[in-house]
Amino acid sequence: MISQKELVGIIRRDLLHLLDTDIIYQYSSYDTALDEILLKKSLQFANPQTFNDPFDCNETVLKINIKKKSVSETLDSIDKNLPRRLKRKLIKDADKRETVEYYLKRLRKNFKVSCFSRSYEDVLLWSHYAKKHSGICIGFDFPPVYENKFTLCPIRYSKEIKEIDGGVDMRRLIPYWLTIKSERWIYEQEIRAIAESQAANEPYEYINYDAKYIKEVIFGCNVKNKKIREAKEKIKRSDLPFENIIFKRMNIDKETFLLKEETI
Repeated sequence: MISQKELVGIIRRDLLHLLDTDIIYQYSSYDTALDEILLKKSLQFANPQTFNDPFDCNETVLKINIKKKSVSETLDSIDKNLPRRLKRKLIKDADKRETVEYYLKRLRKNFKVSCFSRSYEDVLLWSHYAKKHSGICIGFDFPPVYENKFTLCPIRYSKEIKEIDGGVDMRRLIPYWLTIKSERWIYEQEIRAIAESQAANEPYEYINYDAKYIKEVIFGCNVKNKKIREAKEKIKRSDLPFENIIFKRMNIDKETFLLKEETI
């Protein structure tokens, strides 16, 4: 069972892990990467319910037992405007699984996530998230906590779903819950940017960032040379720091079934 002390330790280790990470990468289609992420300097943040893994941030697979003495405080941290009648019912049924799941669903709506990776050369990432290698991968060097906009957290990959002490601070539980995935996804080397939602009922929100954090623009191996030239020209004519950005493209390595980079 994960205790409050262990949970704090996990979060601290994650932060130290991030300090060793120089650049994180986001894969996208050509048009979205160029027109939205780069030229508009806008990152998409999604409700976890939109993710492609049904276990990801799913309230039914998080094993936590809420302690009755902490229920009222927990509910207030989720929603201070909760109707009294509903609040009394939830306190009464605090030991029921459906009550725990209610807490988690309400908490999840308060956050949105944008996904990155430590890797820019994984064949599967290019296939799944960059339109079958016809998209763009952008490298950023955001600080672990970016102003008051979002916080970076590395994904922890696990073979099992561990039970959590019901006395833990629910607000501390959020970064743990939003960053635990099955080890089947370990190849993604994922880093998540977590932001507090400004529109809880909307599936997506957008957050602007400072262009100085753009470090690399990498084109997939199926992007035509003409489109690469067009993208570079648009970026050059924009207010982005063109001279400070490294441009690359990925090529097929015919000897290894891997990708190899080329600076362009």
